[in-house]
Amino acid sequence: MIVKIDEQRVARLLQDLVRIPSVNPGFEGGVPEREMADYVEAFFTRLRLKAERREVRPDRPNVIGILPGVADDAPALLLEAHMDTVQTANMTIDPFGAEIRGGKLYGRGACDTKASLAAMLAAIEWFAENGVKPPVPVHLAATVDEEVNYLGVLDVLEAGHEYAAAIVGEPTGLQAVVAHKGVVRCEIETVGVSAHSSKPEEGVNAISGMMKVVAHIEGAMQARLRHAAHPLVGPATLAVTQIQGGVAPNTIPERCLIRIDRRTIPGEDSEQVWHDIRVEMEQLAAEDGGLNVIVHPPFVLDYAMDTSPDSEIVRLVASAAAGKIGEMRTLGVPYGTDASKLARAGIPAVVFGPGSIEQAHTKDEWVELKQVVLAAEIIAETMLKFGK
Repeated sequence: MIVKIDEQRVARLLQDLVRIPSVNPGFEGGVPEREMADYVEAFFTRLRLKAERREVRPDRPNVIGILPGVADDAPALLLEAHMDTVQTANMTIDPFGAEIRGGKLYGRGACDTKASLAAMLAAIEWFAENGVKPPVPVHLAATVDEEVNYLGVLDVLEAGHEYAAAIVGEPTGLQAVVAHKGVVRCEIETVGVSAHSSKPEEGVNAISGMMKVVAHIEGAMQARLRHAAHPLVGPATLAVTQIQGGVAPNTIPERCLIRIDRRTIPGEDSEQVWHDIRVEMEQLAAEDGGLNVIVHPPFVLDYAMDTSPDSEIVRLVASAAAGKIGEMRTLGVPYGTDASKLARAGIPAVVFGPGSIEQAHTKDEWVELKQVVLAAEIIAETMLKFGK
């Protein structure tokens, strides 16, 4: 069966979503995702479909809409897309205007990832309005907090549903992403002894100590990572991304702190990576008797993903996409998504959606509406065949 979805309908859906502010509360100007959740819940109610609302945090609910299948007791196919966006500071367009120009829809979240959510909603709507049942139930999870702590997708895993596979919406240019990196972010602190800057010999300069730490990170540690690479996502990486130190221009600093971003590749365990960093810093301090280093626990820890291209969900998405756009590739990407949490729970997951990651989080974020329509049709055709 060939699915055709109306572009004007998709445009209206996406405009509705973009016009609802849902900047993650972890960012400046953020608001809870409640209004987005209200919209999704009302969407399913209008279609006379069940929708579960789960309060992940106060005013921050997930919504899981349920489309029944022919085999209604079979494990479901999960469609998952996050409702939150990044901040709107320094945007050059109205972030919530949802203006359409030249076949593109502009606004914060238009690309990342309300376009994917709109495509999934349009696919569900096609089934409901045409009286078609997919082989197995399909759940659409509209989730909170992907941009900061992944609380939404973790709550989906606690909801008690059984999932056979998942499509996670992100801007992939309608390609199937089967592998991505994980991340470990933590703080490393050097501790010295404060003194007056006129007598620096009476203190221990924490910034000087941190210079040794940074040199080791950007020398031996980074070089070592370049020697092992995953065929789809490339090598692991390590970067120093923030630094703080000192209290006054005339005081020898007793503390200096950096934040690091370590991107892990499939096959690495993120907890073990943090442990290894801590051990290496302890060894560095032991080799330098004047160095006192503390490696703090991770404030972000996420996992890499590596789904087999031969899994049913990847094959079906790739086949449906190839029928719409011609050449279809399975890719790896360096960033992380909600999919890794699902894969870690044993749910084969593919990351797929309209738009380019190059447009995500930009000052004039946009998505091509034709891609959103194609994504909806590809998802619907996958739903028609999954579990047959």
